[in-house]
Amino acid sequence: MRQNIIITLCTAALFSAVGCSKVVDPATGCVTFKLMNETEVIDITKSSVADFTSLPTAESFSIKVTDSQGNETAVEDISSSISLVAGNYRAGASFGSVSEEGFDKPCFSGYSDFTVSGGATVPVTINVKLANCIVRIATTEAFRNYFTDYDFTVTTGAGTAIAFPKSETRAAFVDAYLIKVKGTLTNQAGKTQTFNEVEYKNLAAASCYTVTFDVSNVGSTAISITFNDSVEDVALLDVELND
Repeated sequence: MRQNIIITLCTAALFSAVGCSKVVDPATGCVTFKLMNETEVIDITKSSVADFTSLPTAESFSIKVTDSQGNETAVEDISSSISLVAGNYRAGASFGSVSEEGFDKPCFSGYSDFTVSGGATVPVTINVKLANCIVRIATTEAFRNYFTDYDFTVTTGAGTAIAFPKSETRAAFVDAYLIKVKGTLTNQAGKTQTFNEVEYKNLAAASCYTVTFDVSNVGSTAISITFNDSVEDVALLDVELND
């Protein structure tokens, strides 16, 4: 799903045509921009970033333009009127940071290369997409019927620990390469158990991963964990609450 975030034309332009239309210097040109936000993520079921958090507005993005010499210009005000010297450029747009992990912390980024010709107006579209990935915890009805209480913790490759208590329904945004999952479960008899931390590698940006917990066919000594489309039985370990 693509969401158009328009920052072009007249007073709403990033590099506004107002004023630029009067430029007669053949060594300069005008640029207008449009952000195209790719919100769909790779998932077993079709999902969009908007299913898990609010999408940023155009004004929330940081826009920077870099010339062929590596000189960078940050655009602080999208209503500014800016002309560029003829040449080759790269425009980058970003929102958030992949190093900021947790709930409601999406990171979008993208760039577009373009050339400015003297006296011309150049329309540039920047395609931005999710730069981190989405991780969610799910439980089956059978699991919820057997375990009266439970909580999970997802630890990212950067060491960020994100708690998923029983009541948590949100998904977390994390840097896309590695997660570890652990948890504590209490069954109907009041027995508290845990399991050895499981690890999932090679996560990809702009993807949604679901870790689903279910009861196991091997009985009360294990649980079944599905990570997207892979399933494994994991042994349960008793927890001594007096330790």
